[in-house]
Amino acid sequence: MFADDVMVFFDGNSNSLHGISECLDDFASWSGLQMNVSKMELFTSGLDQRESAAISSYGFTSGTLPIRYLGLLLVVWKLKINEYTPLMIKITESMRAWAVKLLSFAGRLQLIRTVIFGIINFWTSAYMLPKGCIKAIESLCAKFL
Repeated sequence: MFADDVMVFFDGNSNSLHGISECLDDFASWSGLQMNVSKMELFTSGLDQRESAAISSYGFTSGTLPIRYLGLLLVVWKLKINEYTPLMIKITESMRAWAVKLLSFAGRLQLIRTVIFGIINFWTSAYMLPKGCIKAIESLCAKFL
């Protein structure tokens, strides 16, 4: 859950979806907060037509992967090095913006430790960064210092 976004994973069983739907309905009645069904998407994998039809009866639109969620690409495969481009762009743009300021070595080091490492930690919470990507980030940090 993040702000007003929720992502729910389940086994694809229609009974499970029914339970999730009831839970969300209970939450709505207790809190007064209603879900916007037009913004809800259901992503399925490996379900037969009968299971998919049962799930679609709940009125969710069917989504397809890949999508971006909180800036990260949601996929069912291991990312390739070129799919880390948004990470590299974000780091490069941050450093480019800081480069025009007269920062001491300690100031630049503090920005790397807080901002750049924060960005990297966010990405590594979802993906295992390849060695090539890590080496490129290390190179950018070394040049920035």
